[in-house]
Amino acid sequence: MLKLWNERLRRHQLNQFKYLRLIFNDNFVLAFIVLIGALGFWYSNLLGTINGPIILGKPIVILLLFLAVQVGGIATLLEDPDSTFLLVKEKEFYKYFRAAKKYSVFVPIVTLMLVNFLLSAFASRAGGMKIIDIVVLAIGLIIYKLGFLNVNMMELYGQAKFGNTSMRLVSNLLLLISLIVSTYFFSWLMFIVGIIYYLYLNARTKTLETSGQLQWKYAIETENQRMFRIKRFYNLFTDVPGVNSKIKRRKWLDGLYNSIKPVNGNTYLYLFARGFVRNNEYIGLFLRLTIIQAIMLALIDSFYISLVVEMLFIYLVGFQLKPYFKEVMQNLMQRLYPISSKTKIKDFTKLSTFILLIQWIISALAVLYKFGFSINSVIIIVAGLAVLFFVNYFYMPRQLKKYLD
Repeated sequence: MLKLWNERLRRHQLNQFKYLRLIFNDNFVLAFIVLIGALGFWYSNLLGTINGPIILGKPIVILLLFLAVQVGGIATLLEDPDSTFLLVKEKEFYKYFRAAKKYSVFVPIVTLMLVNFLLSAFASRAGGMKIIDIVVLAIGLIIYKLGFLNVNMMELYGQAKFGNTSMRLVSNLLLLISLIVSTYFFSWLMFIVGIIYYLYLNARTKTLETSGQLQWKYAIETENQRMFRIKRFYNLFTDVPGVNSKIKRRKWLDGLYNSIKPVNGNTYLYLFARGFVRNNEYIGLFLRLTIIQAIMLALIDSFYISLVVEMLFIYLVGFQLKPYFKEVMQNLMQRLYPISSKTKIKDFTKLSTFILLIQWIISALAVLYKFGFSINSVIIIVAGLAVLFFVNYFYMPRQLKKYLD
């Protein structure tokens, strides 16, 4: 079983590296670095405004740490045919899952270390916590998360129960109570609870080795859902086989198409507009980035950071619309329309311009809310408009033409 795990892990890693190489291109890395710098500068300014403990300081720390513990689970790498062809090896799968658990600890540990590191300054200033308390709390959470991975393994065998209650629910309640007590009263409690919890669940999982009651349907469905979430993220940047976006009718938005005249020249404009509104992936991406941009612009005091955020997010939305054009062009049926490539690009550019204009207007309102009617507001808004025109009338047509060629 260990040989099977190692083969699947090697294949999985090669597949992930293939997509990561495509995602982390020069454009994305540059945008990511700028965004991290902007968030870091905003966080630094936020900390500068906190002169002492605040009422919401510790509740915010508790909430963020609780959410951080939820990140990551066991990557089993199970496949659909396993329930048929490997059923006879069911009792030997415990070694396979134990190896999977060892591999899966990396993401949760790194996440918890990063969150605790970034949160330490806020916890010290806004929560009035000592550095030693923050460190002890972080170590306790890491140990607790290692124990929590055993709950994931027990769920694969249908034995994640504490009496008649779900072990996951009991674990989360214990985590929340321990975080509250550790944050407000005794920081070492999380460390003590984490060790006891880890040892208890380690002992319980040893009984799974001889149980032979693997819940194949649940285990395979859980892994398929995990891989789909990963592929859906990759699909934002490049084409991923087997990932289909969900489509919703959204009849209440039909009024948006009334301005598109039913003439031959608007065939693809109508097609692109309909598809964008109905496609959960692209309209969701647009809404998420626009909302995040508006919130950041309404909160950031720095002119230069606001300028970068305004330009960066408009560019990002335009950049992320390219895969939608490719997705439509890959449909062989659309080639039946006697429409030239030049018209297709022009129609898609019209849609892209309309989408980015909505984003630009919303961001402009956020800028005016923060800076008022000032020269800073004018510069930021004009810069965003300049990026909009650059994306739609210089960058986008060239990129789409390359794809069609």
